[in-house]
Amino acid sequence: MQSLQPGDPACVGQYQLLARLGAGGMGIVYLARSPGARLAALKLIRGEFAADPGFRERFRREIAAAGKVSGLYTAPVLDADADAPHPWFAAGYVPAPALDEALTTIGAMPEPAVRALGAGLTEALQAIHGAGLVHRDLKPGNILLAEDGPKIIDFGVAKVTDATQLTGTGGMVGTLAFMAPEQIAGSKDAGPAADVFSLAGVLIYAATGAKPFGERDSAALLYEVMYGEPWLDGVPASLRELLAACLDKEPAGRPPLQAVLAALTPADPQALISPALRREVAAREAEANRVSSEPAMTPPPLPRIDDTDAGNPGRRRVLGLAVAVAVAGIGAGATARALTRGNSKAAKPAKPAPRGTALAAAPPPTWTFTPPAPVTTSESRLLVAGGVVLWGGEEGTYGLDARSGRRLWAPNIALSSGDAVHGSTLITDGKGNDDEDRSLTLIDIPTGRTTNFPMPHDVLPMSVYGVVGDTILLESKRISDGSADPTVWAVDLASGKIRWRLPITGSDVSGAVDRTSLYLNTKPTLTALDAATGRKRWVYTWLKGGGTRDWETLDIAVASGRVFANFADTLQAVDTADGKPVWSQHTDKVFNTVLPSGANVIFRNDVLHAYDQATGAARWTLAGPETLSSSSGHSAVSGGLLTAAFNGSSGSTQGIFVAKTDGRALWAHWGPASGNEDWDVTMSGSSVFATDHQRLYCFRAGS
Repeated sequence: MQSLQPGDPACVGQYQLLARLGAGGMGIVYLARSPGARLAALKLIRGEFAADPGFRERFRREIAAAGKVSGLYTAPVLDADADAPHPWFAAGYVPAPALDEALTTIGAMPEPAVRALGAGLTEALQAIHGAGLVHRDLKPGNILLAEDGPKIIDFGVAKVTDATQLTGTGGMVGTLAFMAPEQIAGSKDAGPAADVFSLAGVLIYAATGAKPFGERDSAALLYEVMYGEPWLDGVPASLRELLAACLDKEPAGRPPLQAVLAALTPADPQALISPALRREVAAREAEANRVSSEPAMTPPPLPRIDDTDAGNPGRRRVLGLAVAVAVAGIGAGATARALTRGNSKAAKPAKPAPRGTALAAAPPPTWTFTPPAPVTTSESRLLVAGGVVLWGGEEGTYGLDARSGRRLWAPNIALSSGDAVHGSTLITDGKGNDDEDRSLTLIDIPTGRTTNFPMPHDVLPMSVYGVVGDTILLESKRISDGSADPTVWAVDLASGKIRWRLPITGSDVSGAVDRTSLYLNTKPTLTALDAATGRKRWVYTWLKGGGTRDWETLDIAVASGRVFANFADTLQAVDTADGKPVWSQHTDKVFNTVLPSGANVIFRNDVLHAYDQATGAARWTLAGPETLSSSSGHSAVSGGLLTAAFNGSSGSTQGIFVAKTDGRALWAHWGPASGNEDWDVTMSGSSVFATDHQRLYCFRAGS
């Protein structure tokens, strides 16, 4: 629970706002008080949705249907206004943690608790479907673990089953990690069976602490949901067959809710309510009572933006120590800063709020691993996939169980910054093979087994951009001809055969992939290639605003149908469909890393700057306790969390810090890294993996 932020309203309808409970893709949720002193969770819809007349009509129908939902396992809708300047609805306040928050604290659930959770959620879905709704966004964050059982909340993307013509906006709705394949495909028959698919993913998450299709970038995750097999290791044997059936790619192949409930029962509701959960519920209830009994506070005004002050290095250091944050509010202020398609007018960046909170120390590590032989610091790599942490350098790679830190394998394969992960396979450049006959190496992450694909003689693989469908896309250079110009190769994932290749003029190139294409940044152009054929789809010349900065940042990222980059003095987003500019924003800053995160894209230099993916509007700025690492990488995003390495003027001020992706800092871990290197970090769910190049640490990020 947070205090009201700058730009928050004091009242909505007849409700007085008391505090923030959270924020999502469609709006902000507040703790509110009715005139009769009843507490409610009030959701205020974001301005971009409020401006859409079609959304208001959908919202009106969906709230009417949600009001008909009854049962023990749902939070009742109390009030709503679809015609307000910003539509809103209020539901009964439930003082309980969400499932993802609870798992961060208590860990994975035993089988009796998973059965009780599943039975409760199934009954809730029966009530929802009985009211003519399909939830379409069942995920751990939308499930509250109350003392009287689980409750499903947030019908913000629900579909009214008898009004499907009013439910779509032309894009996917839901949360990708738990979304059914038919939702991704945009099928109009994403009906009740989609909720069955999501239910299975939630129960796998509850039983194992891992998402059903792993922690991947959006493009790889989308592919796995559509075509890959779920990760069922760690699921109780008695539940595997049921959950696998619920995750059938075809809606008709999934069991109905009645059959799911029969397979989960009998279940003991008390198995779900642990002593730790009771304490958490009591603490939240006490906090809500305290906030509601105090005089309501007026939200603070929006902070004054002063570019000269924001750019002062001394000021930035003070903000870094205080870790102050500002989040743009809903309404005229945010709308005025929004940049529309093709608009290259400069916009002032978001500025940290004038008040900050002290940065907490890191929690004790869940586990640590000290290798029997040192991991070479030069070009060492740390990543996580399929429940396995990979830590390697020039001398070899260790594979560790992400939950326990137990060593699984250690093949003689070196990791590098040019490696990529596809599903449960690591694709590396085969470093360590003969220099003139290098191969592409595939490592099965759970077992460490390797497969080598020989490259043509004299070809040196450099960077693996990723996998699109069944095609590996990578960059290479020739060893003997002395040319610095690279070549892009497409390699069949199953056979290792070369599908096509494309020479590139110029020594500097970077790439990123989505479901269909490879995007190459070769300065000053961005080129989209069809991954299957190598055919050019479009070429875009980066904008340059005419400022004083004349160098470029190579790093690009793809998310939400856009390519994001920082070229010369301009942040830019380009539409992946046609290569047209979506938005641009001038800046004199250098950003060496681009990190898409939820509705935002985060550009990182010595501090973090978040911008709205759709409009380019500045959202927040966040500094670490010291200047962030100047090298590319050394930062990661997972779900609603981010982590980054920092490096001050002396070794004692090195370390990592963790924050929420809404710009709220959580904690930091201080300690020197060996070999004059920065800490390496990666994330999976709420787990942060970090190394000082002597040992590997696992922290649970918390909230």
